[in-house]
Order: sequence, then C-alpha cells, then structure tokens
Amino acid sequence: MNSTDSSINISLRHIKTALIFLPVFFALMFFDSKNFNSYFFMNVKVIALVHIYTLGFLMMIIMGASYMLLPVALGVKIAYEKLFFPVYYAFVLSLLLFVIGMYYIIGPLIALGGLFLFVSVLIYNVNMLLSLRKIRKWDYSAAGIAFAYFYLFIGLLAGLYLALSLYFGIGFNLFDILKDHIYSMFAGFTAMLFIAVSYRLLPMFYMTKTPESLYWKSDFVVTNAGIITIFASSIFAGSAPVVEAYLNETGGLLLGTGILLYCFIFFNLMIKRLKKKLDITAFYLFGAIIFLIFSAVTGLLLTIAPQTELDSYSGINGIYYSFGFLALFGFAGMAIIGFSYKIFPFLISLKIFEKTKKGAYGKLFSDEKTKYLKYLIFALFLSGTILWIFYLIKIAAFILFISSVLLLFQIFSMEW
Repeated sequence: MNSTDSSINISLRHIKTALIFLPVFFALMFFDSKNFNSYFFMNVKVIALVHIYTLGFLMMIIMGASYMLLPVALGVKIAYEKLFFPVYYAFVLSLLLFVIGMYYIIGPLIALGGLFLFVSVLIYNVNMLLSLRKIRKWDYSAAGIAFAYFYLFIGLLAGLYLALSLYFGIGFNLFDILKDHIYSMFAGFTAMLFIAVSYRLLPMFYMTKTPESLYWKSDFVVTNAGIITIFASSIFAGSAPVVEAYLNETGGLLLGTGILLYCFIFFNLMIKRLKKKLDITAFYLFGAIIFLIFSAVTGLLLTIAPQTELDSYSGINGIYYSFGFLALFGFAGMAIIGFSYKIFPFLISLKIFEKTKKGAYGKLFSDEKTKYLKYLIFALFLSGTILWIFYLIKIAAFILFISSVLLLFQIFSMEW
C-alpha cells in the first residue's frame, strides 16, 4: 500500500467512524434529555454525551479530513504517515474507555481513557505541526491552521488535567480549567481551523475571491486576541477576581467580534462568487454561518450581562445549553456535514483511481439516485437544531437521530 492509498483509506475510515458516532450521540441525548435540566459544570452524563460528539464526530472527521486536505490546501506532505492507523485505533479505544468511565463514574476508566486520548491526539497534533514546518509561503490559511493546532495542544493539557483530577481528586481551579478547555477546543481549534481552511476551500469549490488583506488580518488578530485574553483571565482566578472578570469580559467581546467579522467575510465572499448555483454544501454552510451568528450574539449578551442577574434567572441553564448546541452542532456540525458531501466523493474517486488508474471521477455522481434525500436530511438537521434552541430536546434529538441515520446511509451508499 503506497502513501496516497494509505491516506485515502484512513481518511475514509475516520469519516465512516464519525458518522456512526453521530446517531449514537443523538440516541443517547434522546434517552438522557433530563440531564440537560441540571447545571452543566461537572455533570458527568452531559460530559460523556458531549465527548461522544466532540471527539467521536467532530474530532474524528477533522483528523481524517486533515490527512488529505492539509496536503491539498497547503501543499505539504504529512510528516509521519505510518502513524495514521495506530493513532486511529488508540483514539477510538481510549474514547470508548473515557466515555464509559465518565457516564458510569468509573474513575480508573476516566483516567486511563483520558490519558490515552491525550497521547493519541497529541501524536496527531505533533504530526500536523511538524508537517506545517514544510510550508514555503505563509498566508492567512497557514497561520490560522498553525494557531488552531497550538490551541489544540492547550485544550489537550486542560482535558488531561480534568480527567486525572476526577480520579486523583486534585480539584484545583476546575471551573477555570474547564472554561479554558472549552474555549481552546472549540473557539481556538475547531472554529479557527474552519475559518482558516474555508479561506482556501471556498475559492476551490465556489470560485470565490480571496478575502481582502485588511479583513482577514483584522479577523485573525481580533479572534486570537479574544481567545488569548480569556486564557489570561484564568491566571487571576481567585487571586484577583476583578482582573479576572475584566479580562474574561474583554476576551469574550473580542472573540464575539472576531467571529462576527468572519461571518461578514464569508457572506461577502459567497455573494460575489462566480459559481452561483447553490449545491447541498452551500446550504449547509449558509445554515452553519447563520447559527454561528446567533451563537456569537448570544455569547456577547452572556458576556456583558451582570453575573448576578444570570445566576438569578431560572432558565439560565437552558440558555447555556442552547448556546453550546448552536455553536457545536448548529455551526461546527452543519459545516462539517456540508463539507463531507465534497470530501467523501472526492476520496472515493481517488480510491477508485488508485485501484483502476482510470475512470477516476466515475463515482462522484453515484448518489444521483438519492440526490433529493440529501436536501431532506438538511431540512431535518435544520429543523432539529431550531427545536433545540427552544429547548424541545427530546423532539429535537429524535429528529436529529433520524437525519443522522439517513446521512450515514447516504454517505456510505456512495461507496457501494
């Protein structure tokens, strides 16, 4: 098996595994919907569910796609391709151990799973960072991807500390460490990676122009300044609460502003695109950006609202959960599903090409018999997400489960 064939197969395996984890997540959400009525901090049931989605779906697809997209987007070769399969198996096994341990509060499984999750993702992270050293010309995409993997490293350290603290009872500054873990993994890694990669993929898929230098540089500086300021606020936790609150609020305002600026850049690029026809990926991307706007505005409101008023509001848990779901699935999930309609057929075509050396793109349109099904799936994902905003969790989870099963069937059928 040559290196290209290995990259294709491991990328496909990651995407398929992620698509299996997605309906599992929504099924468990349906049966455990009552857990979202309690406070999110150290709610082990919710933590287990969230990691099935964030690691089992989001991280799994990102890892698989990066093995092919990084060379395409940045023109570099992955440093150590032989690590693809060992990292995959270690990641899946450790994720299962961690989730089971967290769900049933089994300390040794949480610590063991968390430790091996850290090691497997760290190896992946270092592999990506070493690959970035080969970039000849640094631009907005390259810089954004590099920052994203730096934030992934921070998120890994915070996650490992939280996992081990549940076993060893360390318990020092857990709330702020959890906050840093969330911001580094979502805003720092997932969102930053999407923003950086989209600047390269949108011109490829929709013949858009590259973003104006002033716009992307401003977005890059403001977004990263917000994330770093939020991290800095944790340093003053307990010792200087006034400084912590000020930095946390300032960081939240900068981050929200940076996210909204990116949304403006996205719409500006897509409106002026040369390829005017909207395909299924465009529908998902527009939906994802609209949900990102809502989550950014909600985050800004939560940032500027007095904490005493937030604590006294009886429905604040619902707002926090809805804000998190909008960001994690409404934006990140919808965007990744949309791109999967481009990535998966492309990988299938490459796989056929590697085997037959002819008819490379014959499979690209193999899903024509179910071409209308993908729009039904999009409508179900969209309606389920909207229902979640209004905290109709059980109904939303059922609809999202059905749509994720249909998505799994359609994506898998492209290879049949």
